[in-house]
Amino acid sequence: MYRILVNTAKKRGAAEHRSIPWASLAPDGEDRGPTVDPARFRGPGDRYPGGWREFPAAWPSPEGTALALEVRRVIAGALDELPARQRAVISLRDVADHSADEVCELLEITAANQRVLLHRARAVVRERLAEYLGAEGKPA
Repeated sequence: MYRILVNTAKKRGAAEHRSIPWASLAPDGEDRGPTVDPARFRGPGDRYPGGWREFPAAWPSPEGTALALEVRRVIAGALDELPARQRAVISLRDVADHSADEVCELLEITAANQRVLLHRARAVVRERLAEYLGAEGKPA
């Protein structure tokens, strides 16, 4: 048993001797400081020294990404079904994030007309999303 352990250690030592650490490949003048800003960690006087002050943001899950893409397709389909004026108003207001005054000026419509067109467009999109997501809370 002991001999197997020694031979394994010798093989590993020989293999590691042939490899070069990545840090040694950096030019001499290059910054070799910490890879993560030390200010993101708790100080020595903290209850949990060396731990993260805040956990890094969670990566998006594949399921969440797939659902978001499906919802975007439903919204795009609902927008395609809208009359041109409603589609223009909702696109400018909710997609391009223009103010109501800017939309009125761009489309040369009144504020009241803009509100009505936006309300009707949002109602159609909301209905399509409710159908897709299975409107919860509605009596069967």
